[in-house]
Amino acid sequence: MGVQLTFDHAVHFVNKPEQMLAELAELGVHTVNGGRHELIGTYNALTYFDLRYIEWIGIFDPKLLPPHQDTERYGLVDTLAGDGFVEGLSRIALRTEQIEALAEQLATEGYQVIGPVDCSRRRPDGKLLEWKLLFAGLPEEGLPLPFFIQWNEADEDRRAGLTANGTITDHARGPVTLDYVAFTVRDLGATVSRWTRWLHLEAGEAVYDDYWKGKKQVISLGSFQLVFLEPDHEGPAKEYLQSRGERPFLVGLNSGQAGSPEQYVNLHGSFYHLK
Repeated sequence: MGVQLTFDHAVHFVNKPEQMLAELAELGVHTVNGGRHELIGTYNALTYFDLRYIEWIGIFDPKLLPPHQDTERYGLVDTLAGDGFVEGLSRIALRTEQIEALAEQLATEGYQVIGPVDCSRRRPDGKLLEWKLLFAGLPEEGLPLPFFIQWNEADEDRRAGLTANGTITDHARGPVTLDYVAFTVRDLGATVSRWTRWLHLEAGEAVYDDYWKGKKQVISLGSFQLVFLEPDHEGPAKEYLQSRGERPFLVGLNSGQAGSPEQYVNLHGSFYHLK
């Protein structure tokens, strides 16, 4: 039995995070300005679905980023820099309350481990948020592992605070949930095998996805799904794999309302499934 992990958030790089408030409002999705990560030159806007969220991250000071400054190996900024700071989904973060034990677990399994690292940012209302991050990977890894976060507040306290300041609130589209993130991969079997090993979970059977034109498998993380797709015919998923490599490419949002219109939307380089 491994360390318990919960989906925390997906990171999507955009040139101007503040513009996402109006863009997502047109889709009936509530978004707020986040804050600055003062030491690494980035800032964000946030879209919450209870405690799961999307972080729309951008740059306010490129001099604090590679190639001007060094960064943590296997960290989020390392991935963003490797992608050339191109708009699109980059990584996901999983939440834990046992981050030190997780670091030991990943090291035992042969991964290179960085951290836990103490982090913080100040919200627009002045409150200082603090958390720990853990990064891990292998030099030859195609699809980066998630990075891992441990918040300094209990889930109940975070939920109450985020609700009180209007970050967590009703969406015009309905009671929207963030249900899954999908990744493009080159070798479905090998990737799923690695992820099931370190997650200590089992994957579903491989099936064919007619819409995205490829084989896929799902790992369930509680009520959240990690979907891995190996595209084998020309189409948006294969084009994404060819242009961005093995990365998250799709986020699934569900309004929970029967008869709600279903659509795939391309937002700043990646896809969102709205239903």
